[in-house]
Amino acid sequence: MIILIKSVCLEFLDYLYILDGVILICYGAFVMNSITASDETMSPEKRRRGEGKGSSFFAVGRDVWETLWNVPTTNRLNLVLTYFTLLAGTGSDHRLTKWSASACEQYLGIGKPRAKHAIDELIKSKLVKHTDKSTRLSPQYELPELPLDAEPIFLPVQALTGLKGENPMFRRVRETGDAMVLRMLVDLYGMVETDATFGIPISNLRNGGHANAEAISRKVAQVGVHAVWALEEGTYQNAGGDWTVRHASKSRKNGERDWSVFWERIGQLKQIGAIYYEPWLFEGAELDAEPLMPLDPAGLYQVSERDDGGRLTRLAHDTAYALVSEERPYVFENSGADYFVPLPLHHQPPALRGVARLRVEADTPGRRLAWKRRRTLVENWEKALSQLLSDAQQGHFDRPMQRGTKGGKR
Repeated sequence: MIILIKSVCLEFLDYLYILDGVILICYGAFVMNSITASDETMSPEKRRRGEGKGSSFFAVGRDVWETLWNVPTTNRLNLVLTYFTLLAGTGSDHRLTKWSASACEQYLGIGKPRAKHAIDELIKSKLVKHTDKSTRLSPQYELPELPLDAEPIFLPVQALTGLKGENPMFRRVRETGDAMVLRMLVDLYGMVETDATFGIPISNLRNGGHANAEAISRKVAQVGVHAVWALEEGTYQNAGGDWTVRHASKSRKNGERDWSVFWERIGQLKQIGAIYYEPWLFEGAELDAEPLMPLDPAGLYQVSERDDGGRLTRLAHDTAYALVSEERPYVFENSGADYFVPLPLHHQPPALRGVARLRVEADTPGRRLAWKRRRTLVENWEKALSQLLSDAQQGHFDRPMQRGTKGGKR
């Protein structure tokens, strides 16, 4: 049984779901300013409902998202981006906004006449309506209520307003002139998993494959109760799922789908900095395999400061080298591998995948949960590899790696 409580005295919470005794903070939960791939926090700002001050993320219902692509319009890009602009200006209710054509011009480069035309189209399509307080000089709009039976798509306000010193991501998308690039980007936002990877499921989009194999991992050494695996990073991209079909066209000759436009749009998103691939080690080659650890090739070079993936890459390499010992450097020199990772001897062949990530992330409660999972995962691996490295340096090769629990305390 689900009990919905609309908060009155809670300043920052809009909806609480109580499900089987577990309280989940959703949609309007108070969050701090959105950031990109880092996990730094910033001071919260006081917000006002319906006053157009906005939040760090906004949410669009999946029903509205589909409707935006079916209503009549003279310019689909302007229509959808104008709707996002109005939505980004809402308060914690995600419904009332005073952002209008001026905000479209400021953040997206859409001139006021075109923005007003798009707003008129949204009003005619009943996606937007004026409130009783709305005036010609100070318009206020009401947007559809978020449905409670399906999770919406969470988008970062900074994708519209821009990160410091950068043009907004949505403005770059508009400059491509291809509305389907916007469709692809927002669809990807809607797929993000609140797993430790906080990325697109690898079954939907991934990098790192090879011409004749999804992943290449080779056992190059076996020492005591551990094995050293060499992993090669491929350059082939793969995708799957219904979301891909709308970007493919059928060939007139044989009826098969032409995927060139799909990959061109993926390339455009990478080019404008909207998405990137982060190397991750997975338990196996299956598409539902569990993620083990993030990796980063920069970890093998002298850099001023390594991120968590870089630290793990360096530590895994040093531990693997200590296990093999200096007497067999050829294991590393002749392997042609990009990474070396020690795992328990019984472990199946791991797989190296490039997880598709959004560079500008919506700082939702789900994102924070994902970062907590990632930190726990990294800390467990750092402890396990450090202990294994110490054992190897002392000549002890019979103590199994102790990695701890994946998620930590619940």
